Amino acid sequence: MQNNLEIKRTIFHEKKGINNESWKCYLLISPQIIGLFVFSLYPILWAARYSFFYYDGVSVNTRFTGVENYITLFAKDITYWKTWITTLKFALLKLPVELFIAMLLALLISKKTIKFSGFFRSVYFLPHIISVAIVTLIFCNLFEPFGYINTLLIKLGIIRQPIEFLKSVSGGLMMIIVTDIWMNFGVNVLYFVAALQNISNDVYEAASLDGCGKVREFFSITLPLIAPVVQIICLLAIKGVLGTGVLVYLLTGGAPGGNTHTVNSYILGKFVPGFAQGIPNLGYGSAMCIITSVITAAISLIYLRLSQKASDLY
Repeated sequence: MQNNLEIKRTIFHEKKGINNESWKCYLLISPQIIGLFVFSLYPILWAARYSFFYYDGVSVNTRFTGVENYITLFAKDITYWKTWITTLKFALLKLPVELFIAMLLALLISKKTIKFSGFFRSVYFLPHIISVAIVTLIFCNLFEPFGYINTLLIKLGIIRQPIEFLKSVSGGLMMIIVTDIWMNFGVNVLYFVAALQNISNDVYEAASLDGCGKVREFFSITLPLIAPVVQIICLLAIKGVLGTGVLVYLLTGGAPGGNTHTVNSYILGKFVPGFAQGIPNLGYGSAMCIITSVITAAISLIYLRLSQKASDLY
């Protein structure tokens, strides 16, 4: 009888301990859960609701329009779909360069023979934490007609007249690509370094004994072993490049003629109060945001589907 009571008490205390641990876990993740509902779920539901209304911020002017905003978006707003072409072009030109630079630098600083590797990681990551406004100010000064780049090219005799980058679509797009790579490649360097450090040195030693060269070592050992991580890094990079908006708005403002607007910079400049001129139709802007989110999610899912084999390599 006494043994049964002791067993019950033990079970009771164990359950109590588990419950206490569970509450501690929930308490630790509560900021993220609250942030999810307040900063993600609620805005999405708010935008989904007002996408069926004409809404300019004044409640008395609000009226239900049904699917009219969506019909206008798909049937009449050619500019919105042009910004998607610019966004995809920007992504295709930027991502290969950025990921190649990040991988190359990660391979260099992950070697044990490299001194001050921690310092280099900090330096590479620093641009990512600098304010976008400061970054755009720096690069505007670099790319302006009498900025540092034009001055250097003239002194080297490469050009005779200053290049006005914002007079052409290719020039404006190049400004955005260079600036965005400088801001974000450091994050990918840290991701790649973390992936490379998980590979055991025994694998490389065995490959060296078999006479494996550095190039073969990278493609036959390193890349397959970090392939699942590379898949996630590429997904995050795709998500980031499709969401680029503030940088474009501040750097070029869509110039020349709005032809360098990405989707998000176009939405920001036309439908966000404080940035848009006049009184924007927030209902139409909400519909545009919903469709943009759906397209972005679809692109991400297509990428995951196409890169599924990468997660099965190791």
